[in-house]
Amino acid sequence: MHSSLDIKDRLQSLIINQETDYAKSIYKNPVKEYIDAKRSITEKKIIFEESPICIGTSALVPNKGDWFTVDIGNKSILIVRNNKTEISAYLNICSHRGAKLVEGSGTKAYTFKCPYHSWVYNLSGELKARPRENAFEEIHKDKCGLQKFELDNHQGFLWLIMNKKAKNKHPSNKTDLNELLKNYDFNKYHHFKSIKINPKLNWKLAVDTFLELYHIDELHTKSLAPIIKNDLQIFDAYGKNIRVIGARHSAVKLNRVLKNQREFDIHTIQLRILFPNTVLVCHPEHVEVWHILPKDEVNECEVSFSLYTKELFSSKSAVRHWDNNFNLALDAVMKEDFPLGENVQKGFYSAPKRKILFGKNEPALQHFHKQIKLALKLSA
Repeated sequence: MHSSLDIKDRLQSLIINQETDYAKSIYKNPVKEYIDAKRSITEKKIIFEESPICIGTSALVPNKGDWFTVDIGNKSILIVRNNKTEISAYLNICSHRGAKLVEGSGTKAYTFKCPYHSWVYNLSGELKARPRENAFEEIHKDKCGLQKFELDNHQGFLWLIMNKKAKNKHPSNKTDLNELLKNYDFNKYHHFKSIKINPKLNWKLAVDTFLELYHIDELHTKSLAPIIKNDLQIFDAYGKNIRVIGARHSAVKLNRVLKNQREFDIHTIQLRILFPNTVLVCHPEHVEVWHILPKDEVNECEVSFSLYTKELFSSKSAVRHWDNNFNLALDAVMKEDFPLGENVQKGFYSAPKRKILFGKNEPALQHFHKQIKLALKLSA
């Protein structure tokens, strides 16, 4: 649930009282959930394959023929913009002998050619050419196109829907997303830069990094602590999804209720979590997006970090400005959050039967893990 009270009044009340939003009680979360291989397999199946999953944004493929790949479980998925209005998702596997068609990302492709036997597919996934056609003519090319998955471009966020179970879950979540993502249409944003990293973390522990502001002063002493007030956050749930808002020190210094939405955006740090794996860190002129996916091992994940701007960037000074923002965000996570998290992950194995504590001042953590348990329980 999220409060109907004015968000600006809520923030000022927390600042005046030096308080934060609370959960009803402490929550104990089993360490086993971060290190159990069988549970990891179940999570991949139910939460990532049998549920709608956000795998990127339309801004990653702004032009016809732009494409990127993403691995969901044991499936490699090819995302490509067919034309101005359509973006499609295919199994990134040649229909001949199963070779992976492409890796990474690219721009302005006209076709995709298999690196094994040169079978050629167009942007619509249709097989257009294969050497020695007479050897395969018993099966027409029309029957050998790429396997297509449903892909929903919802406000610029690309939701992969791989089966009927995922399709059935999507409508109710879209209703919650409409409210959470008011004023955020990523079809209008511009992609600046991306990077992929592979920390030695369970995917949930990587998400946990973004779900509380209780650690700002201690862990981010020089990077974020001078900007963001420690242990003060507004928490709201939108179905499975989450919004966390913190105050910048500039909001505290004003010593008054912020006047309007523009002022509120300037003086706060706003995070929106699209369950289960996508984190938006929202700023007035740009948004940082983190996509987190489990890898083969329970203690590994893949993290894609991208920065998007509201306005096009062309000048050298603009590029320098966004490079600085990109590096500030990346350094805080890569040099501070994730190294500590990797030590935590290692420590889980020393006492695998214990439970870690999410305090009452960490309601987003509690909500996130409760939703994971609920998703697994409902599926069972």
